[in-house]
Amino acid sequence: MPKHEILCPDRPGRRSGIQRLVYLPQTHGGSGGRTSSKSGQRDNRDWSTIKAQLRRTVRRAPEVVINVKGSRRGPEGAQAASEGVMRYMMYISRNGRLLIVNERGDQLSSRAAIREAHASWDLDMQRTRGSKNEPLHPSFNIIFSMPAKTDPDKMLAAVQAFARDRFHRHQYVLAIHTKETDPADNAPEHPHVHLILRAEDEDGRRIHIRKSDLRSWREGFAEQLRARGINANATSRAERGQSFKSMSSAEWHIQRRYKEGLRTGRASESPRAKSLRFVEAAKELQDGDNKPKPWEVAMAARRRDVARDLAKNAALLRQEGDDELADQVDRFMQNLPPLDTERRQIQRALVEQVRKRQHERGQDKQNDIEPEV
Repeated sequence: MPKHEILCPDRPGRRSGIQRLVYLPQTHGGSGGRTSSKSGQRDNRDWSTIKAQLRRTVRRAPEVVINVKGSRRGPEGAQAASEGVMRYMMYISRNGRLLIVNERGDQLSSRAAIREAHASWDLDMQRTRGSKNEPLHPSFNIIFSMPAKTDPDKMLAAVQAFARDRFHRHQYVLAIHTKETDPADNAPEHPHVHLILRAEDEDGRRIHIRKSDLRSWREGFAEQLRARGINANATSRAERGQSFKSMSSAEWHIQRRYKEGLRTGRASESPRAKSLRFVEAAKELQDGDNKPKPWEVAMAARRRDVARDLAKNAALLRQEGDDELADQVDRFMQNLPPLDTERRQIQRALVEQVRKRQHERGQDKQNDIEPEV
């Protein structure tokens, strides 16, 4: 097939160059190079960039959050997947009540405009199955979040600048949700931007998102925020000394509904995922299985790497005379919280509960003994 042959005469805007390719988003790094504990790869940041991030980290600058989820891709076929993208567009616009912006900056302020934008994506022109015959996502749902009280206008501008840079030649729409503007019940306090990204660009090349790309995206988003006067950082949990993963948005909403049900006396069944984790932790405790899990071993190794890098950077700072920042790095390293997991917390709570009950039973038995006359 010639490269620019028109597939459908009634769709002259969509041609099939369209040798379907997979490409990796470019990572934006500087020059230089050293080994990084966060990935075991080369860290291409220069020393001034590393120092700036150290300063933000020890001062606990707000951390940017980016969550990515593929849209519906089940066996129902391309039509069902396309309808799923349309539903999510309506969801982020709250059925047309919130303003949506596309990749050109055009404002979509009605349900009709959103439907027109969705139709222009020509999702039926994308591949629906990969090389191994697995279903493919027609789009990706990306959420950019910052803490409460972050300026929403500047945050939206930062996301738009980031998207123009990283998603060049892709179609996308985005909308910002804030506590003040979101008409949904119990809207979160923190502002967040929903971005729906068409999986293939206008040349038919499909985006492929890896974990390393998310790190690069977080750094790019934080940079755009700082350029607009918003203090923002992008470090890994290990670098911040955090053990726990953040809760997924789906589980967060389930937990919130459950807690609201408890408060109002209309509690439903307890969240299934958390209940299963509780049962597994209790069974391991009962079986006497105290061996560290592979992820706990990996956490300990990352903590050693982080401590080593912090100590090395503190020494370099002292060599160049920045004793103030070196002292802050030392204090930060000394105050890193002990490593912990949800599983260990559950088991400690169970042990404490058993001890408390044994103590109460002992007290009851002692009270039952009549004093000798």
